[in-house]
Amino acid sequence: MRAARLLAPGDFRLVEVSRPEPGHGEVLLRVLAAGLCHSDLHIVDGELGDDYRLPLPVTLGHEICGEVAEIGPGVSAIESGRRYVVFGAVGCGACRYCRSGRDNLCVSGQTIGRRRDGGYADFVVVPARALLPVPETVSDAEAAVATDAVLTSYHALLAVGRLRPGEGVAIIGVGGLGQSAVQIAKAFGAVVLALDTDARKRALAGELGADAVVGPQEVCPGVALLDRPVDLVVDLVGTAETFLLAQDLVARGGRIVLVGLASTAGTLRISVAARNELAVLGSAWGTREELATVLDLIARGVVRPRVETHPLVEILTWVERLRAGTVEGRVALVP
Repeated sequence: MRAARLLAPGDFRLVEVSRPEPGHGEVLLRVLAAGLCHSDLHIVDGELGDDYRLPLPVTLGHEICGEVAEIGPGVSAIESGRRYVVFGAVGCGACRYCRSGRDNLCVSGQTIGRRRDGGYADFVVVPARALLPVPETVSDAEAAVATDAVLTSYHALLAVGRLRPGEGVAIIGVGGLGQSAVQIAKAFGAVVLALDTDARKRALAGELGADAVVGPQEVCPGVALLDRPVDLVVDLVGTAETFLLAQDLVARGGRIVLVGLASTAGTLRISVAARNELAVLGSAWGTREELATVLDLIARGVVRPRVETHPLVEILTWVERLRAGTVEGRVALVP
């Protein structure tokens, strides 16, 4: 079968490998769609430091929708032939994080597409506990990107950012994650300011309901861009520059949520943060329980991910287009 594998730092290619077999507690999925995620570019390029050093070679791809092709021993309540999404941050199920419902923070889990082979392939083996059924009204591609592009935005806004109705929310970066974030923030009653360097993405954010859309160069400390304070800033880019931008935007007593992984360092204006009682919070992916909620939001039309599909054989082309910033929404690779 085909699989897009990271063979060494910087060496990512489509190769032929043997089809895997499910072991105890595992399921073999025929991949229907696998979302292309910007974080994989940082992993391929070795930009994220020691915390993201992977056991190589490994098949990347953590946004997966698939059909059950084979069920391993010890698995129940999984239906052959049914569509499921994969909760990529699947935890061990036993540690204090997993027991408290914060399975996205598990330190001993086997992250799909990182610690174990992922979905940029024709087939993938995953733990049965990672699977959630796909609602009938949700497409394969929507389901795949829901597992990260939508889930990550939901977690950052609601679980970490504690968004409250009526608050002003600034979303930095309105690519694939940001477009979901705009829709979620609006659905939960926020007044939304969207920021991006790309005029096309700013226009799309406006179409999705953002109340104000600006380029970063239009931000001046002390100059209001909404009719209310910006109580919550979600940085979906993650550069040193966007972190400073977030600090310029946030109101006194506000919250900054860091999601993007484009840099490993940034500057916090400590005296300003202390004086203004700012909260700077990290946000990592989302939980299995939240993924179920996200799938329901998509099924009910509250959120509609913008996703285009392309053949798996074209993955390297779309990796380069994503790297060049010419992908406006999300891309899902299909067989």
